[in-house]
Amino acid sequence: MIDKILNFIKHAGQNLIDIRKEKGLYIDFKEKSPVGMVTEADINISFLFKDFIDNNFSDLNYFIVDEESISNYKNDIFEKIENAEYVFVLDPLDGTLQYAQDIPLYGISIGVFKNKKPYMGAIYIPKQNDLVYSNENKEAFWVRNAFCSNEHKIKLQKNYKSTSMLIVDIQQHFELDKSKNTKNYLFVDYLASVFSNVLISTGRARAGLFKDWLWDVGGSWPIYDAIGYKIYDFKNNKNLTKLNREDFTPTLKFKNAHIIGPQKEISYLKNIIIKDKELA
Repeated sequence: MIDKILNFIKHAGQNLIDIRKEKGLYIDFKEKSPVGMVTEADINISFLFKDFIDNNFSDLNYFIVDEESISNYKNDIFEKIENAEYVFVLDPLDGTLQYAQDIPLYGISIGVFKNKKPYMGAIYIPKQNDLVYSNENKEAFWVRNAFCSNEHKIKLQKNYKSTSMLIVDIQQHFELDKSKNTKNYLFVDYLASVFSNVLISTGRARAGLFKDWLWDVGGSWPIYDAIGYKIYDFKNNKNLTKLNREDFTPTLKFKNAHIIGPQKEISYLKNIIIKDKELA
């Protein structure tokens, strides 16, 4: 299965690059905000993925969670997740704002959950040929120069100790106590979840503070599971280990802000967090 997914993500990445080169890039907005931007590329990859799953995995009991088509489901989305053996989670273009401005921090995320547990996943930054993925054997790999003649594959080790000074803090969902040894770290916001998850999973950032939708972390969740990193719900003091209804809103956003990283970094960040700001 993972080989087919990697082949799809390769061609989807090239598709994004090719569309971006064309003149007259179509841009629309799902919300009255730049972060609600959507392009023809988002929609195109979404359609391609549905055909890909239909053509390759029609024998499976599956459901597709896709950022660009989730609004089409008017009923209980989680009921469909609970009734499917396999859940394919796609973010066809994360970092659409950067994509529209031709800033190479955009990416694609594909995750597979089996019986609601993380099974395998892939996250890819096409302009940088940076790929991270995990397979059904709970092995995770970082591929530099992915899909190129000089690609280099590195097997990621469990609970790797990062020496990075960076901690990703998406939209500053937590209030931090700056008096507690934060001066040795740089809290950054790339406004791109997939790019941030590529950095965290490869040790180029120590950890992350997020409040995402499922598709933002769908591809990286199985990778984190494979390398021993946790997704920690700060408000409820628990690690998230599977797709549980109580952890998500009806539109599949995480109800609470969470910390992603190895247990040591989560323990550190818990100590400097004053509170979850409970932002929307």
